[in-house]
Amino acid sequence: MEKFRGEQYITETGDFLNGIDHEANEKLNEEIADLRSEECRVKIGEKTDFAYNNPDKIQDIYNYLEQGGAELKDVRKDIIHKNLATAAIANVLEKIPFVRENKWGNDIDSYLEVSRDKFLYGKDQTDSKPWHNQRGSALTFLTISEAEGLSVFGKNGEILSEGKYPTMSGPLDESVFDEKINGLPLTEVMIQDKVNNGVDKSTAIEEVEKRISEVREFIQAPVTEKFSNVIRHCADSLGIRERVETVNGLSIDHLKKVAEKDNRSIDDMLVMSFGCGTGLATLKMLKKLKDETGEAPTVILLDQDTLSLAAAQSLAKKWNLEDKIEVHCERLFSKLGKPLSLEGVLGNRKLDIAEDSGLREYLPDGVYKQLTRESLKFLRTGGLMITGNMNVNRPQKEFLHGLMGWVPKVRMRSIKEGFKLLQKSGIPKESIEATVTASGVYTVFAIET
Repeated sequence: MEKFRGEQYITETGDFLNGIDHEANEKLNEEIADLRSEECRVKIGEKTDFAYNNPDKIQDIYNYLEQGGAELKDVRKDIIHKNLATAAIANVLEKIPFVRENKWGNDIDSYLEVSRDKFLYGKDQTDSKPWHNQRGSALTFLTISEAEGLSVFGKNGEILSEGKYPTMSGPLDESVFDEKINGLPLTEVMIQDKVNNGVDKSTAIEEVEKRISEVREFIQAPVTEKFSNVIRHCADSLGIRERVETVNGLSIDHLKKVAEKDNRSIDDMLVMSFGCGTGLATLKMLKKLKDETGEAPTVILLDQDTLSLAAAQSLAKKWNLEDKIEVHCERLFSKLGKPLSLEGVLGNRKLDIAEDSGLREYLPDGVYKQLTRESLKFLRTGGLMITGNMNVNRPQKEFLHGLMGWVPKVRMRSIKEGFKLLQKSGIPKESIEATVTASGVYTVFAIET
């Protein structure tokens, strides 16, 4: 039986959320209590991230981002008031699934970018524009994931603290530009992708050159002290790292369990990461498992972003894991939102784990269910599906699309919505276990078939 004491929900297992955003805690704890009363399995992740060693810095960064967000909100109101028609059209288009080009939304966003630079990314603040220019790209997660290992520099270029990696790109360096996708040079594939999507060749070349230039700047850019504090201690960064740790823990435990129970070699097992981005999280899982057991499964890295896949290949080579990955550059969804048929990728093979924990929050409900069913078709009996979603009642929720300016649009959902969508896809409630990250930002769902 759950009992409420002040701002904390105490449960039979002693689990409760007590993060920095008390309003978010209360709403999430209500969700969790309600779900448990309906016999849904919901647990709270542990506070293992390094940032929790500095609660005062978590509070300071929360306040800093709240102030910047409030200032941006005032600017946004003024912009919308002066551009009512543009804002109205942008709002309608934003709600239509898979509308990729929203000129009106881009117009409003371009006005806001000036203020984001002033309040957060500019030289007078975090001086992190090269990172911000990667927004919407999986490359940004390299910085967040490796925040503790990045060197930090002062205003005059002096090293304040020396880390494992010298710049904000973390483990990624310029060797990424030497990678090939499907046997072709990276830039050639990037240009052809744009041409295939209706961009004329000269414009495609220009856009790819600009993208490569921005990535090169990102790879070379130093990390300032203020930016380091943001990416180490803000709620979004905590949530991203906790999601990775949760997914990797579930994956390693499952593979070890299957190896013991079915007397199978982990080397012979198969994992798929659908919408893998740079594959950093999965590669970390492989490395840890190989260090612990001497074995690692084959991982299928599946994404439509050629640059992210090139990054995945480059990182796999650095960690001697290239023989354990298959890279597939495929369009993940049709223009109407239908998920890629996995038969062309998997053939007759069956998966031990199907993971897409960073993808579902971008999908409308119907596509979410289609992807669930498609993945289930290729899971072994006793296999594991791992997915997730950003919580609608998460802390500092306005920051993501406000001061941060993240694109594309994230569909934050309640934990109950996650359960319902999985159940509507044919998964019984008893097969679903949800882990709410300690920060309250994400819920990770594990489904064992």
